[in-house]
Amino acid sequence: MCAGKQAPVAAFPGHWAPNDLLSYAGKAFPAGYQGGAFVAFHGSWNRAPEPQGGYNVVFQPLADGKSAGPFIVFADGFAGAVKEPGRAAFRPSGLAMGPDGALYISDDTHGRIWRVTYHGAADAAPAPAPAPKVAGVNSGEPGPPEGTHPDAGRTVLASLPVPAGATAEQVALGERIFHGEAADGTCAGCHGSDANGSPQGPSLVSGKWLDTDGTFVGLRHTITDGVPKPKNSSPPMPPRGGAPLTDADVTAVAAYVWAISHPNGK
Repeated sequence: MCAGKQAPVAAFPGHWAPNDLLSYAGKAFPAGYQGGAFVAFHGSWNRAPEPQGGYNVVFQPLADGKSAGPFIVFADGFAGAVKEPGRAAFRPSGLAMGPDGALYISDDTHGRIWRVTYHGAADAAPAPAPAPKVAGVNSGEPGPPEGTHPDAGRTVLASLPVPAGATAEQVALGERIFHGEAADGTCAGCHGSDANGSPQGPSLVSGKWLDTDGTFVGLRHTITDGVPKPKNSSPPMPPRGGAPLTDADVTAVAAYVWAISHPNGK
């Protein structure tokens, strides 16, 4: 079946969310950029179990309508310390080229626009942007030389209460499903890995419930049935979060959400 289909000119990682593409026809950048394409990736909301990605601008070399090499990340660091919709500092959204060949990159989080110019050798080859240097989310101090563990900031399971009618094992399973590490869970994609909410879903730890009463039973019903008409501006939540959750999975997620939203067990 695939043999009869036209192959893509270029391929990019899934769920990076391309928002704009610009064919570069200017002369301000080196020759290697001319005729190629810039792509603005708005950034993912759910790539579980893979980490979130995108939030950058890439350059795809092209020649005669075909790929002339692998893409490179042309500009990065827009998101800041956390690549999540609700916590990203900026999200690339649009691209444009000025009369002088400068590249303009727009952001739809705060409305910022960057103007990118080039000063250097005319025959320089396209090169990827250096790894972004971002500040930590909790402190202005430099991070440890060995790096930061990917689970840093996640709630310690041993400190969480267990709702009546559930078990600690269910809370632990619910935590893994919430973060997309089991059952193809999608919860963190909308509510954030810290459950503090995002443009796609409300906070689950603020103590303010919009579409449920916050009880263990109520949370289970809400997860099962979804929220077709949210009371705030976030998009609808499909039943079971749009994931193939079993009834046991739903119970586990409800137990975990109750636990993180009732830190004192009340």
